[in-house]
Amino acid sequence: MSRIGIIGAGPSGVMAAIFAAKHHQVTLFEKDDVLKTILPTGGGRCNLAYNETDIKELAKFYPRGEKFLYSVFSKFSTKDTIEFFDNMGVKTYVQPDSRIFPVTNSSKTVKKALSDRLKNVRVINEKVLSVKIQNGIFKVKTLKSEYDFDAVILAAGSKGGGYKIAESLGHKIVEPRPSLTALKTREKELFCLSGMTIQNIRADVYFENKKKKTVYGDILFTHFGISGPLAYKISSYCAYDEFNIKNPLKIVLNFVNEPDTKEFEKKLSEKFNKETKKDILNTIGSYVPRNFAKILLEQNNIDIHTKSGQIKKEARQIIAKNLTAFTLHASDRCTGEEIVTAGGANLKEINSKTMESKLISGLYFCGEILDIDGLTGGFNLQNCWSTGFIAGSSV
Repeated sequence: MSRIGIIGAGPSGVMAAIFAAKHHQVTLFEKDDVLKTILPTGGGRCNLAYNETDIKELAKFYPRGEKFLYSVFSKFSTKDTIEFFDNMGVKTYVQPDSRIFPVTNSSKTVKKALSDRLKNVRVINEKVLSVKIQNGIFKVKTLKSEYDFDAVILAAGSKGGGYKIAESLGHKIVEPRPSLTALKTREKELFCLSGMTIQNIRADVYFENKKKKTVYGDILFTHFGISGPLAYKISSYCAYDEFNIKNPLKIVLNFVNEPDTKEFEKKLSEKFNKETKKDILNTIGSYVPRNFAKILLEQNNIDIHTKSGQIKKEARQIIAKNLTAFTLHASDRCTGEEIVTAGGANLKEINSKTMESKLISGLYFCGEILDIDGLTGGFNLQNCWSTGFIAGSSV
């Protein structure tokens, strides 16, 4: 029976501890509360996973780490996640958007179930300062003491000191960047819409290399720009793009999901002809919230009380373009509150089948410390469950 040290008691570290403890003596290091980071996930409901059983399709939701995850998900998939939690008494359900939640809709349920599985694991609430190797033994040093292990699993994420430890052991760290963040925009006239959500929006994002990425989701307007699932997706794909107030990221919003503006203009014309006596504000308000419709019309000098039947062709074209191609300019990220971090331990130096370092025998990685990050929807937790399982089972 080997001595295993695991640094970081987030979802991946705990997962690794549960499976490693089946055959070894496990010590789990965490300076804060065990599984503290899982409580706010999914708005407090804990979005455990995403209901996609095709491994390659699931991996497409990860802007970084896609191919590495083919092997990972073949060993522990979404189906395995559901079965794992079901065996612990945590029943789940699938929302219409394919996100998976516990039936209790509470992350506390998940935390308790996982914590109860740590009965054979020694938990030390101390910050790990360093990890060194002497004569094949891993020396884990904290503020209070030093511990010896036969193998170590690094599961501390961007804020847990894991990057520094990995670098000290010779591993390369891909530059960390904030991902899944809200975005600041130049369009200050929209700040008054703070708190307003528009659902099922299409966004075409034009990156600095001129490539276009199309994403879908709900958008939340804020007092500084945009937030919500759509903004998070955009920020994830542009994590390594440079943009600012003078060189912003161009985002084109389509509120009606009509790919062709001219075709939509024809439909709009038909609608105007049917609702000739209706105020244009009310007609446009059937596509977007009235507050947004009001700003859209006023910006283009269209009287909100004009009857739909009186709208001229030029104004109709302007409205159609705004509903199918409304342009925003992101000038900055809202850092400090990012949900996950892009970057981390270079995947080329890690065996995807075991999560063991290719450089140092007995050193393993799992979770956010890896250069893997997914979109919102349960993908980042799935990475934790899968890589944590593999590391804990392989150590």
